[in-house]
Amino acid sequence: MVVGDIATGTELLVIGGGPGGYSAAIRAAKKGMDVTLVERDKVGGTCLNYGCIPAKSLIHAAGFQKSIEHWDSLGIHTEELDVNFHEIQDWKINVIEKLNSGVKTVLEQENVDVKKGEARFIDGKTVRVGEAHKAEKIEFEKCIIATGSRPIEIPGLEFDKEGVISSKELLYLEEVPEDLVVVGGGYIGMEAVTKFCKFGSNVKIIESESRVLANFEEEIVDNIQESSSCYTAELYTSTNAVEVKEGDRPVLVAEKDGESLEIEGDYVLVAAGRTPKPVLENLQIKNADLESNEDGFIEHDNQMKASEDIFVIGDAAGTPMLAHKAYMEGKIAAEVASGENSGMDSEFIPKVMYTDPEVAVVGLNEDEARKEYGNVLIGKFSMAHSGRALTTYGGKGFVKVVASEDEKLLGVSIVSERASEMIAEATLALEMQAYLDDVIYTVHAHPTFAEGFKEACEDAKDLSVHS
Repeated sequence: MVVGDIATGTELLVIGGGPGGYSAAIRAAKKGMDVTLVERDKVGGTCLNYGCIPAKSLIHAAGFQKSIEHWDSLGIHTEELDVNFHEIQDWKINVIEKLNSGVKTVLEQENVDVKKGEARFIDGKTVRVGEAHKAEKIEFEKCIIATGSRPIEIPGLEFDKEGVISSKELLYLEEVPEDLVVVGGGYIGMEAVTKFCKFGSNVKIIESESRVLANFEEEIVDNIQESSSCYTAELYTSTNAVEVKEGDRPVLVAEKDGESLEIEGDYVLVAAGRTPKPVLENLQIKNADLESNEDGFIEHDNQMKASEDIFVIGDAAGTPMLAHKAYMEGKIAAEVASGENSGMDSEFIPKVMYTDPEVAVVGLNEDEARKEYGNVLIGKFSMAHSGRALTTYGGKGFVKVVASEDEKLLGVSIVSERASEMIAEATLALEMQAYLDDVIYTVHAHPTFAEGFKEACEDAKDLSVHS
C-alpha cells in the first residue's frame, strides 16, 4: 500500500537507463541541465545486463573454446581441455559489473539524480514513480522516453511455460544444454546458435520464413552457412511453431507442409523479435497525449520530439532496434532539450551480427542499389586472400562494395572475422559521401583486416592486385 506521493521537480526527466537513456542523461547534464534518470531495473538496460554485453562475452568464450581444436595444426598441442561453464558465467558477470560501475560513476560525477522505480505518466508534465511501498511525483520541463522493448511472446509458447525462455534467460543458464530448440532465425536466434553450438549443444532452428536471416542478402546467408555446420545441422525452414508441450523436457509442436512435427530440447528459446508495446502501455503514454502507431512505436521528428516537451529514443522510437542507434538518439534528444539545434541523421546505421564469421552491413545492398540507381558498380574481395586473416587462422567471407556509376559509395557488406570492427570505416566513408578513389588512395596499414575494404573498392574499378 502506497502511503502518499512525494512531489519533486526536475528540468529534464529521462525514463529508462539503457544505452540511450543514460547517454541522454549524461549528455544533458554536461550541457548544464538538472537531470533525473528513472530506471525500473538496472542502469545499463537490456543491452548491458541481459543482451549485447553478456551475449558477446559468451560468444567470445565459445569461440575461444572452438579455436583450440585448430591449435594442433599451428603446432600448439593441448591435452585434456576442461571448460568450466560456471567460471565462464562468473567472468561474464564481472565484465557486466565493471561496465555498470563505470556508467554509475559517470552519472554520479555529472550529478544525475538516479531513481529506481517504474514511471507512469499522470499528464504531459508529471509522472509517478513507484517502488515497493512508496511513490513519488516528478514534475518535469522536458522528458525523454527511453523505455526499450520486451521479447515478443508467441501464443502457445508463453514464457511462463516450463522450459520456454527468452534471450535474457538463455544468457544466464547454469549449464550448457545438451539440446536447444531455437524458434526464430533472425539475428538474435542465430547468435544464440553461434554461442551454444560451439559450447557443444545440439541446436535445432525453427524459422517460419523460407530461409533464416531473411533481412540479409542470400549470398551473406549462404556464406555463413557454408562456413559452419552450426547453422545447417538441424534447420527447419518454412516451419511454424504451434505450441510447447510441458513434461520432463519441453517439446515444441510445429507444422511444416501440412505435417505436424515434435521437436524436443532442454529449453525452447523464443527469439521472435522485440516490441515496445507492453512497456509503453505500462508507461501510460496516453495520459501525456501520446500514442503509438500500428507497429507499436511513438512517432517523432528528426530531433526525436514526440511533442513539444517530450522526446522518444531507442526501441520505442522505431527500427532498427540497435543500441548504437539509441546511443546517438539519446545524445541528439539531450542536445535539443538543452536548447541546441541538433538532428538525427539515420541514413547510415550499421547492422552487425556476431555469427561465425561475423556479418556487418551499412547502406544499400546490391538489389536496393539497382532499384534506386539502375546500373551500379560492384567490387568484391575474398578474405581468403587477406594476409592478416590467414595469419589468424581465418579467411572466411568477403567484403562487398556497391557504388553508383559515377563511383560514389552506396553500401558495404562484410562477412568476416572482425567484421564488427571493419564496418566503422565503411560507415564513415558513406557518412562523408566518399567515392571509391577516396578509399583507394587512403593508405591502409598492412597486414590488416581493413585492407579488405580497400581491395573491394579497387575491384569495383578492376584495379585490385590481390583478388
